[in-house]
Amino acid sequence: MQFAVKRRKCLFQGCNVPLAAGERTVCGTHKSQEAEAYRQRLQVVTSKERKFAQLWTTCQRCQGSLHQDVICSNRDCPIFYMRTKVAKELDEAADKL
Repeated sequence: MQFAVKRRKCLFQGCNVPLAAGERTVCGTHKSQEAEAYRQRLQVVTSKERKFAQLWTTCQRCQGSLHQDVICSNRDCPIFYMRTKVAKELDEAADKL
């Protein structure tokens, strides 16, 4: 594993070409579409934020108060796991953005 090097890949959806030394976000083929790649990533982050907000509100309603933080650790609740999963996906999408 000494010779394995993690390289950044093109952010354009579906491309995944490893970036050359001078390229930062998209490959040379998609350089003219860099704004579109950013818009796609921003749309993913926005949809994840919206989904998380919906799940958070559902948990607040279950708890009985829309003005307090959710204090829930019910391991049998499917909303709890969905909220945790979407929070993780949101963090990953925000890092890519």
